[in-house]
Amino acid sequence: MLAGSQCYAIGVDYPGYNATASLRRVASNNTNQDVVEAEGRVLSRLSPDPVPDEVRHGIAWDPVHPLYSEAQTVFDGLHYFNERVSGDLISINSHFNPFQVDMIGVEKIPRIYTNLIVSTATLHRAMQDDSSFVRSSALVQREQDLFQFRIRALQEVNYRISKADLQTSDSTLMCVICLLLATMQQSAYTDWRAHLEGARRIIQLRGGLKAIISKNPHLKPLIALFMIIDVMAATTTTSTHRYMAAATSMALRYWEIETGIFQSILAVSAPCPEELFQSLILVNYLRFISSKPKLTSKRHAGTRMVFEKVRSFNPAEWATRMKGFRGWKRSGDGVEFDVPLGEVQSPIQQRTRSNVQSGPSSPMNEVPTVARSSGTPGSSFWLSIGVIYRAAILLYTMRTLILDLPESKEFLHEERPLDFEELRLEARQDLATSLGPLFLSTNSARRIGKLVFFPIFICGMEADPDDSELQEFVTRGLYMLGQTMGTFGPVSAVDELRRKWAADAAAPAGSRMTWDDYFQGRPDFIFGF
Repeated sequence: MLAGSQCYAIGVDYPGYNATASLRRVASNNTNQDVVEAEGRVLSRLSPDPVPDEVRHGIAWDPVHPLYSEAQTVFDGLHYFNERVSGDLISINSHFNPFQVDMIGVEKIPRIYTNLIVSTATLHRAMQDDSSFVRSSALVQREQDLFQFRIRALQEVNYRISKADLQTSDSTLMCVICLLLATMQQSAYTDWRAHLEGARRIIQLRGGLKAIISKNPHLKPLIALFMIIDVMAATTTTSTHRYMAAATSMALRYWEIETGIFQSILAVSAPCPEELFQSLILVNYLRFISSKPKLTSKRHAGTRMVFEKVRSFNPAEWATRMKGFRGWKRSGDGVEFDVPLGEVQSPIQQRTRSNVQSGPSSPMNEVPTVARSSGTPGSSFWLSIGVIYRAAILLYTMRTLILDLPESKEFLHEERPLDFEELRLEARQDLATSLGPLFLSTNSARRIGKLVFFPIFICGMEADPDDSELQEFVTRGLYMLGQTMGTFGPVSAVDELRRKWAADAAAPAGSRMTWDDYFQGRPDFIFGF
């Protein structure tokens, strides 16, 4: 996405989300007027002007009308999006995909969505044509389309936030979240933060996500993407960042939206187990209060709780539950499960099971196999995902709340002191070993690797300065993800990791740069979702 400064340079107005005509609350009787008709309707103006059979000096103009060429670009872009891009937004491609574009009613699609989808598809296709991640000839050829459609999208957002009856509507919120996704595709450093906070502001003015979803449950697929981006973005945000308070406080209220809201995360392309996603939210909050001495006792209690919660997460039990997962309902207003055959339990069994707290029953060094190539994935697939996310979030928890903080660790000890460095090395080995099969080919990276942006980034952040083998594996995996998914986020993540490895190598012997110190003062960065 073009940055605001770039827009000014070419004469495009870009007031942003804090413009004079700022966002303000819309009366409740206007919130239901969210059906937006396509303005200008390009497809209704496609009959070309008649071309004369003969003219004195040959053909006077190109017989192909410009609108006809644009219509071809639009249809081609929408079709490519459905075939190659939309599947990257859901966890299992065989499940129902609410992000697919209905080609039958394409003329009714609001203009801004068309602009964003076509530009996203264009960049994705260009990256498939060239794996060197430079300004390739393929990208140059499509640069005009990218520029044209992205500028139109920005202008449409500016128009919406300048109108009182549109500022906080469902359609405007959808526009901003889509703009956020399109911006993240182009780079991990661009205006994604502005769009994320713009969406947050609209949500706040509407009374929170609970109020929004209660009126329009069909927004859940996009809201699920917003939640995962919001929480993942906080992981690479310093604890003292000006937006950290707003991000962590909003995330702590996700529990209030509705029962089972975190199950929607399982249907998008970051299927973090519900218990672990909740733990990630708590870790971000505890990071935020780590610089507040008056809250030390609260942080210690929270750290003990979340550390044990992550360690006790059982990937095998979670994988058994996930055998019945069927993804998004066709209505688009939630996800659905089937009860796995042979797994039905009596009330007595359920009560007995809930009273027994057992550790992970699946040894972490026994790496489960990856998913089947097609159809509904079995428990081995979900076991892989559970093991990977458990290891990644355990590493993130230990690094940011325990190892990086210069204080006594006695508050975490129970019967005997814990060796956190040993736990870290074990978790990192589990993570690297489990990630390995996912990046053996571009096909497996596209089907399964797309689901583990956060874990592979964490694996890289925990790589030791002299571990060239692990560094090379992470680098290769991220480059593969960038190409197969048509996004520059993983490529930018490689640059960040290389800087981190260099900073750790320059640190005094036996130490490394802390998480907060590394991201302090750097441009806002997001690795993907």
